[in-house]
Amino acid sequence: MFITISRYLFLLFLIKSCLNIFPQYNDTFLESGPQQNKIRNNQTLNRRILNENELRNCDKWTEWSQCSKTCDIGIKIRARVSSNPIHSLFCSKFTETSVCFIQECPDNSEGRSRDEKEKIKNKKNRMLKNYINKFLFILEIQIKTN
Repeated sequence: MFITISRYLFLLFLIKSCLNIFPQYNDTFLESGPQQNKIRNNQTLNRRILNENELRNCDKWTEWSQCSKTCDIGIKIRARVSSNPIHSLFCSKFTETSVCFIQECPDNSEGRSRDEKEKIKNKKNRMLKNYINKFLFILEIQIKTN
């Protein structure tokens, strides 16, 4: 369950980071409205929007990379390149990222069983620590009263 939640949070992060390049959106997710005092420094925004003059020598894209995961949600990346080798290093700084999904991961009952055992173990450890703390507290009171 933790893995599923983290996947969705990651996707929300990707979507939110892509929305930040559009000034008509506020910092709150998908809430449109005026941008008063939201962008105090346009440098960040300007760095995210590609300048065509910088890219005039970057005339090609590489092939998309393999998906970062073989199942469920992953990421694939491609970079700009130049037909002129002198500009290729500069062009490689400009990348494009995309979410990819190949297939759903098979249900892993072994992992779920291990997680349940770990939860039970952690619960037992918390209970033991709680009892020890209570015992030490009572013992401390008895020592002070003697």
